[in-house]
Amino acid sequence: MKRSHSNQTQRGFALIAAIVLIVVLAAMAGFVASMVGGQSAGQQLERLSGVAEMAAQTGVEWGAYQVLRQPVVSCAPSSILPVLPGSLGAMTVTVTCTPSPTTEPLVPGPGTVTVYQITARAFSGGNPTSPDFVERTKTAVFSR
Repeated sequence: MKRSHSNQTQRGFALIAAIVLIVVLAAMAGFVASMVGGQSAGQQLERLSGVAEMAAQTGVEWGAYQVLRQPVVSCAPSSILPVLPGSLGAMTVTVTCTPSPTTEPLVPGPGTVTVYQITARAFSGGNPTSPDFVERTKTAVFSR
């Protein structure tokens, strides 16, 4: 039995069409995989950003406690916030306290009022040039 020439041509065309279809589907699958990976990295960076914001706020509150609630005022020039394991992840929080005594009374009465500027810097433990580095800084002023 001899096969006709047109039948072989149709099979050849079907093979080429199948290969092109497989290549196109593989390219689409690669594109979707890269998009999902990019979104996942973006979500992780967004989560780290929120954690850094909360860690900086925690640093300011810790510094305010050191200045306002302790019987003896403790305003260290710079300190690293003691963090419980797992509470803030891989964040490092540095708290800086700068006192500036003033003799001008803020309210009527004797005495000196000291104004404290507290700055908290929270950052992920990475290198600032790395793509997953996150940093947030908060500053507050308190008087005592």
